[in-house]
Amino acid sequence: MSELLANLNNEQLQAVTLPPQHALILAGAGSGKTRVLTTRIAWLVHTGQVDPQGVLAVTFTNKAAKEMLARLGTMLASGVGHSTRGMWVGTFHGLCNRLLRAHWKPAGLPQTFQILDTQDQLSAVKRLCKQYNVDDERFPPKQLVWFIAGCKEEGMRPADVPVRDDDTRKKVEIYQLYEDQCQREGVVDFGELMLRSFELLRDHADIREHYQRRFRHVLVDEFQDTNKLQYAWLKQLVGSETAVLAVGDDDQSIYAFRGARVGNMADFLREFPGVSQVKLEQNYRSHSNILDAANELIGNNSQRLGKNLRTDQGAGEPIRVYESPTDFD
Repeated sequence: MSELLANLNNEQLQAVTLPPQHALILAGAGSGKTRVLTTRIAWLVHTGQVDPQGVLAVTFTNKAAKEMLARLGTMLASGVGHSTRGMWVGTFHGLCNRLLRAHWKPAGLPQTFQILDTQDQLSAVKRLCKQYNVDDERFPPKQLVWFIAGCKEEGMRPADVPVRDDDTRKKVEIYQLYEDQCQREGVVDFGELMLRSFELLRDHADIREHYQRRFRHVLVDEFQDTNKLQYAWLKQLVGSETAVLAVGDDDQSIYAFRGARVGNMADFLREFPGVSQVKLEQNYRSHSNILDAANELIGNNSQRLGKNLRTDQGAGEPIRVYESPTDFD
């Protein structure tokens, strides 16, 4: 056990060994958040606080999920023969797919449903536009795909979309036609994976309670990148005995253009009882000239939760500013 915790700094150690309660880990860039997440899971399993099948961990990329599983496999093997078998570790979409495969019938899907990638989705919308003589200059298929995806990220079916003008009314009609077509063909797009599994948990108390009992520890990476629906989906999995550990950095929230909602971090602090906060401020990636400049700049953002990165790596090269007259330069 001491080997597991040996190379952690004080902040990382505090985050890894927190009691089983809700926690927000504010992890600055280069502060070792993946190490904290994986060590936290290994520590919980090694100390007998949770069985591997009681863990659900959400990452944002398949690469991060694979890396986490590989690291966990090594950490757990060195203990008392635990393995990652039974753990649910993956992306939001990967975990939702797993959920829908297990409960396809109550989710209203065929057992062998297929997943549309973005190109398939665009082709499906183009086909609809042709079939229903939609003016594709006024309603470009690519923009219709974005509209549908945006509605789903907000948790809205066609009937839920507020209609304020004729253009929106037409888009909602196409959204409904697209939904009907997908249902007939037994296919789901990425947005549908999330929305359908959220509705499955929301509308079926028996399924929801089963997973709330099963997952005692829910851990979320890159929490600042979650959108409204992903946060709502997570809340469905949290029972009275579930501890959520969210790791994120509001200073690195750059995906608002694709639906990410940094406000989820403030909502988490407000909506979950007794959330502990730990700040990881020791940076292992950069020199202090870069960090001091970044701290000075980001300090002007009055909406942030606040932290100050530091490093032991020395000053490094001075920062140079280059101003160019054009993007080609």
